[in-house]
Amino acid sequence: MRRLLGFLRLHKSLLIALIAVNILLSAMLTVAPLVIKAIVDDVIGQQRLDLLMPYLGLLLLVTLGRAVATFFYSYGQNKLGQLVMTDVRTALYRKLLALPYNFYDRQQTGRLMSRISSDVESTRIFLSQIMIESMSHILTIILASIAFLQQDPLLTVIAVGPVLLSGLGMYVAHRQLTDPWTVQHERLAKMSGTLQDSLSGIKVVKAFAQEKQEEDKFGAAEKAVRMGNLQIGDMWNKRWVFIGSLPRFMQLGLFLVGGYRVMEGEISLGTLVAVVSLSLLLLGAVNGLGVQLNSFSQTATASVRIFELLDEPVTIESPPAGKIVHPQEWRGEIVYENVSFAYPTSIAKTLKEINLRVPAGSSLAVVGATGSGKSTLIHLIGRFYDPTSGTVRVDSHDVRTLDLHELRGQIGMVAQDTLLFSATIAENIAFGRPNATQDEIERAAKLAQAHDFIVDMAEGYQTKIAERGVGLSGGQRQRIAIARAILMDPKILILDDSMSAVDAETEKLLQAAIAGVMQGRTTILIAHRLSTAKHADHIIVLRDGEIAEQGTHEQLSQGDGYYRHVLEVQEMSAKAGIGDAGVGAGDREQSLPSPIA
Repeated sequence: MRRLLGFLRLHKSLLIALIAVNILLSAMLTVAPLVIKAIVDDVIGQQRLDLLMPYLGLLLLVTLGRAVATFFYSYGQNKLGQLVMTDVRTALYRKLLALPYNFYDRQQTGRLMSRISSDVESTRIFLSQIMIESMSHILTIILASIAFLQQDPLLTVIAVGPVLLSGLGMYVAHRQLTDPWTVQHERLAKMSGTLQDSLSGIKVVKAFAQEKQEEDKFGAAEKAVRMGNLQIGDMWNKRWVFIGSLPRFMQLGLFLVGGYRVMEGEISLGTLVAVVSLSLLLLGAVNGLGVQLNSFSQTATASVRIFELLDEPVTIESPPAGKIVHPQEWRGEIVYENVSFAYPTSIAKTLKEINLRVPAGSSLAVVGATGSGKSTLIHLIGRFYDPTSGTVRVDSHDVRTLDLHELRGQIGMVAQDTLLFSATIAENIAFGRPNATQDEIERAAKLAQAHDFIVDMAEGYQTKIAERGVGLSGGQRQRIAIARAILMDPKILILDDSMSAVDAETEKLLQAAIAGVMQGRTTILIAHRLSTAKHADHIIVLRDGEIAEQGTHEQLSQGDGYYRHVLEVQEMSAKAGIGDAGVGAGDREQSLPSPIA
């Protein structure tokens, strides 16, 4: 919780002002009963009507002062909450951007969204409301107790004793509710993750007519949240029946003892009135503190979840400033030296002792069955993962010694699963170079064979793309992604099966375009269609994380390995008019014949 309070340091002036206003409000609340006592004893008891207007004026002044102070307090409280929430959310988002691929391999997007939304909202409530209002209630209890003591020590004991017992009970209840709230936050995160999975895969859900199954799944998650809230509410209410009732017995004691002492002449009627008014202040403060402590149990667990994420280690980052290597010239040479890699969740190695050199300006095609390590191989170049052992070098420099931003700025990547943002086509193409001119954007689109279909749209390059590129064909999305990579003018161009969603005619156009773009830059193509791979300067075939075959298209097509078998299947499919049957991207590879040992 101390770390959470650290977010208030940037707003110390506003926090101090709110504390000052709180002190003023508590003081004015305590003054009012004392003025009422004076009216009862001096004005009514002694028939001093001349004092009535001054006392009423003082009460009016206190009331107006409270109104003004409450306005500024509410404004400042809301402002502080929004500022702190922005700071926490920004810190979380920066952390999410800094975390490497392997973090997202084991995280559910919905759960992360829950942390950056509901958990952050809980911290805002704590820092701007619970903490400050709890301070106000505690201050009111202290000032009211002091005022009690000035009126009568015996009545002070009767009033303050139950309040202290109630406070102790609330603290114990808060500690008992911490674990249930931790579990409840996990339920909320699970419900958010279930919803996100269902919505992101809504087309698959409908295609397989599984709406009822998804509804039941979300209903179960939602029911768990509802039952958790009811359980926590029941736990608190059972405790509050006792805790909240203790101070109410205080008033019975005050009337009993105080009334007797008034009749005996030991204290004045005004004193009893003031004491009863102060007791109402104590009751209000205790009840308010109880509500805040209940909320505190909830926000305490939210802050733990937030700092779990903020403390997540960033395993892949640029080296310290003094140790960063800045190449004088980027050429694009890539070298793998005894590179092995295993995912944290896997026992087996995805890559095993890879030794490979891709000369600057040359092209390499990577072929292999699903799970052979093709995508992992290219992800090591931009340090999306670091090898378990061995070294990956770009232009003779270990990639771990290079600045990440600078390194990735030299790599243009087109992934198999094309992701476009909810923005205009122009903004999507210029994502890697936000300051690119319209001419540069159109030039890249023309090279990617995307210009013609873009200008045919109602708003051309200013056409807004729906989420994840919905409304565009797979081939159109891939051509926009290729244009996005081309616009960066990278020294290294990586095409991860970028031809998988285009028709034969478009593929030929793209191959011609890419052939021109490849000039002067290193290009790596993950290819399922060997019509793409055969144009590469060098081809490697991965099998179980190892280089099983390598050479040119002519050399491999004359061999008797995996490459030749894939080539024969594709040629037979083409002759039969099947197209890409059995040789396309993703799971379709599994229908290929097994490589000959």
